[in-house]
Amino acid sequence: MIHLPRGRGALAAVSVGATLVGMLGLNTAAAQSGGAGHPAGNPWAQSDFQPRQGDWRPYVLAPQGHEVAPVAVSSVSARGGAVQGDPKALLGDTKKPVRLVSSGDRTQSPLVTLDFGKDVGGKIRIRVAGASKTPPQLHVCFSESKQFAASPTQPNNGEDAIAPGCDTANIWNGYPGQPYTYDADSHTFTIDPSKLPATLTDSQLRGGFRYATIFLDGPGWVDLGAASLDFGAAPQQADPADYQGWFLSSDNELNKIWYSGAYTVQLDTWMSDTAKSWPYQTGEADHSDAQVPGADPGKEVIFDGAKRDRVVWQGDLAVQAPVTYLTTDDVPAVDNSLSSLASQQLPDGFMPAESLVGQHNQDEIRTYGEYVTWFVQNHYTHWLYTGDQAYLAQWWPQLTKAMAWLESVRAQDPKGLISFAQVGSCGHYGYSDCGHETYVNALYKRNLDEMATLADSRGDGSDAATYAARATDVKNAINSQLWDATTGAYRLSTEIPNAYPQDANATAVLTGIASADQSTRAMDYLRQNSWSTYGPLTVSPSTPNSSIQPFYEPLPSGFEASARLDLPDPTGAQQAQALQLMRTFWGHELSEDPGGTLWEKANLDGDPGIAQFTSLAHGWAAGPTISLTNQVLGVQPTGAGFSRYSIVPTPGGLSWAQGSVPTPHGNISASWTSSSHGFTLHATAPHGTVGDLAVPTGGHKVRVQLDGRTVWDGSHAVGGAHVSSDGVTVRVQSVPSGHHTLVAHTLS
Repeated sequence: MIHLPRGRGALAAVSVGATLVGMLGLNTAAAQSGGAGHPAGNPWAQSDFQPRQGDWRPYVLAPQGHEVAPVAVSSVSARGGAVQGDPKALLGDTKKPVRLVSSGDRTQSPLVTLDFGKDVGGKIRIRVAGASKTPPQLHVCFSESKQFAASPTQPNNGEDAIAPGCDTANIWNGYPGQPYTYDADSHTFTIDPSKLPATLTDSQLRGGFRYATIFLDGPGWVDLGAASLDFGAAPQQADPADYQGWFLSSDNELNKIWYSGAYTVQLDTWMSDTAKSWPYQTGEADHSDAQVPGADPGKEVIFDGAKRDRVVWQGDLAVQAPVTYLTTDDVPAVDNSLSSLASQQLPDGFMPAESLVGQHNQDEIRTYGEYVTWFVQNHYTHWLYTGDQAYLAQWWPQLTKAMAWLESVRAQDPKGLISFAQVGSCGHYGYSDCGHETYVNALYKRNLDEMATLADSRGDGSDAATYAARATDVKNAINSQLWDATTGAYRLSTEIPNAYPQDANATAVLTGIASADQSTRAMDYLRQNSWSTYGPLTVSPSTPNSSIQPFYEPLPSGFEASARLDLPDPTGAQQAQALQLMRTFWGHELSEDPGGTLWEKANLDGDPGIAQFTSLAHGWAAGPTISLTNQVLGVQPTGAGFSRYSIVPTPGGLSWAQGSVPTPHGNISASWTSSSHGFTLHATAPHGTVGDLAVPTGGHKVRVQLDGRTVWDGSHAVGGAHVSSDGVTVRVQSVPSGHHTLVAHTLS
């Protein structure tokens, strides 16, 4: 995640669909992870693919090991030189190498672009069979998409003449609107003619690229054989494709979205000594070799993006950590990430938003007050999913100090709400606002609820009561000052009362601030005013305040999808809108290059938000992976480490869904089918867990059976069963571990 000042120049506005070569690349890439020869085919290549129950492995994009080959030669251009022989030698398809001949410097060199079929990351290897007596330098440029690879039609502010085929990776040189003045992005291979043939390995990794463009600098020739990639992401997962948790449904597009989120977070997971320290000095080449402060150097962390920033961010982890728990179960990577951030706490309790790796990070050490709330959220989520009481105890002093800092900011203000104006920490995930925001205060209210639960788990009832009382105070202050009953939506802030943003309204629903009526009205407002071509915008285009501009942002769009799934709507209309939101917003991203990973942000025209600088594998965009498991499949923890859990399916128009969720006790498995005649849920949970199982009513009167015994007759519990209904679901409470079947029969 990167937060940038506005007004750095116009962004490119060229929308390019996935090329035929790209689609073939995805096909081959998916085949490597289980799609090849699979009886169900390949969901990433077949537009008419029909999911089959139990057949989830073809969706996995992660490689089965850490050696990855390119899948195609995307393009070849001789320019002022020559390409002699078959470029497919670089794919290992021919025994005879291909010769690249250059008559001058890099502007005259031939270009050969390899396609890895999807976003990948690591160190390139190239077989060099021979070279001229005085060989030219061998360079490789990287780009996540064809659209923003430097070329005559996409010069990237001059990058085309210096680093052809590159996009811009985490440096200000060549940022949209600024000139590209030196080669800061290509990687150089040094050729020693006396030691050929040899396989050369890049000395630096590149995280986040689909296309690798080979070029020469200087006169001479080089004979090249097979290229490959030492896949460096998820380094401590021996088989990255071996997921511990999975999801599958009757909707092919939603399935792809789930697995793209899982893969994006994997692609952001690296060893902690592969961060970026920036901005670079003029002339400094690309490198990712900085140590994350406070992290164990022998373990992974989860960066915000594979290409950039390549540091750990509090807000990004709020999405990435639960995605990790639900997919790879790589808890050590989460632990290391959270610990590294916690170790940076300032003496007054303020928690920096990101890893303090380089000067850029140090310069904004107190910028993001919002991210202090995410620090608390992340540790609560960790406790909820892992049940690790010792880890909670280790960082409890930091949590209480962070909460004390947030409360000290609120206590300074007579409105009873947080405003970061007085402390100069107004930075925000998407905009800067020093006012009394609905969004920030909703996050703080949730923190207070979470701390009350955590304090209670530690046996501290007094602190729990204090946190709970404050949560009520903040909730009341938000509703009395920021709810606009006439409009039917929450305001951005008391200072900007005529803007009703996505984040304010979605988080008010998710954090329990909005009543059922307010929740419905707020979501209806967003649907009617803020939805556009590619999904929901951050704010309605009709907002009169010119300082608040609409754009597409995945973080609050994930909040909105989750909020809609949460609404108690017996008709299922809100839930269906949530799934349509996912198909529209995230489906658009998957239809574009590079395909299979999720973007940092997008412009109004649907293009990536910061052109060649945009990260196209950004984990904070993976919210649907969480929602599809927790809310659509319905499995989520309600007690520490899944000691208690619930399975409350939200069909949203789907006919079936199934999946498996890793827990400290073993996996919880669930599958359900829905029809006009009723609903059937199968659930299996390990020893040490107790769960609530529910079936949706669909707005009908239903009779419910648990394991063949009637427990709800349509109006009342039967036989002393602990069953209740809110009109939306019928819930059976405290079901013991083991396998159970819950069936709802439609009566009227």
